[in-house]
Amino acid sequence: LAAAAAAVALLQLAGGGWRRPVALVPWSVLAAASVAGRAAVEPLRLALERHAVDLALAALLAAWLPLAWRWLVGGRTGRAAFALLLPLALATPHLTPPMYGDEPFHLLLMQSMLADRDLDLVNQVDAGDPNQAPYLEGRPLLHSPALALLLLPGFAAAGRAGALALLAAFGAATLALVDRRAADLGLGRRRRALLALAVLTSYPLATFSTQVWPEMVGAFALALGLVAAARRRAVAATAAALLAAAVKTRLALLGFPVAAAAWLGGSRRRLVVAGAVLAAAGSAALAVGWATMGHPFGYYRRLGHLVELAPGQAATVLGGLLLDPAGGLAFSAPLWLLALA
Repeated sequence: LAAAAAAVALLQLAGGGWRRPVALVPWSVLAAASVAGRAAVEPLRLALERHAVDLALAALLAAWLPLAWRWLVGGRTGRAAFALLLPLALATPHLTPPMYGDEPFHLLLMQSMLADRDLDLVNQVDAGDPNQAPYLEGRPLLHSPALALLLLPGFAAAGRAGALALLAAFGAATLALVDRRAADLGLGRRRRALLALAVLTSYPLATFSTQVWPEMVGAFALALGLVAAARRRAVAATAAALLAAAVKTRLALLGFPVAAAAWLGGSRRRLVVAGAVLAAAGSAALAVGWATMGHPFGYYRRLGHLVELAPGQAATVLGGLLLDPAGGLAFSAPLWLLALA
């Protein structure tokens, strides 16, 4: 609650929200929670212990929403996004340990870069921990080190919180790029503001800006590539595709077609240059995988695993993409399904 109060105060002071009557709403939530926590009636204290994080988030949203709407309508999308994503990123390490899967791997890799100045995780991994032991199976590495390298300055400054703060910045920049593209397509400011609010408070921004996974950086790179390609900035689009493929090889399937489209048109010489540049960028992306993981697809996968010809397997994958309770679009991002429909 104290951290939420500090975040609310900073928001209102920075954005001038303290001048508005609605400025009292978040403070009312925090005051009520504080009184409940000091009440002698035990059920109230127990309820507060269970829902303190929910109340803190409610207070933060109550302070952020009026300011965010003004910023979004005024075209300051990045500021509105960062003002929400940064407090969430800074709070996450105090609420939950690193999640299973990729996040502990990337944190250990950054630790290795700082402590040992290498990519060998032998000194960082606890081989007796069943959750960490697999990280040594794919030596040299299970995943690309590009994400760890990008987040290393934040990790060096403030550990996991610093790395997540950088991811919050990538998330804010991603939304700003999406807003710019929507503006180029003629969408009005209020509609873009509603779009930004929906994206900010749902999957994937609110999810992957608080987890050390490559999705947020990949989304930023792909959004940058789309904006650059639409403005015929082919070199920038190619650089964005290279960044996406460096953090996750399969993102090349999304990034490089966009980059290729940015090179279309013009003289034959331009097409020759385009082929050379795209080939060099693609080779560089594959080289990252070969050099650090032993194969661009990582330790467990090969091309045959990705090109599945069995119809039954394809139907299973499609069903999982739609209905899997952990990550299926019907549960994690129903608005995306509605948009596709």
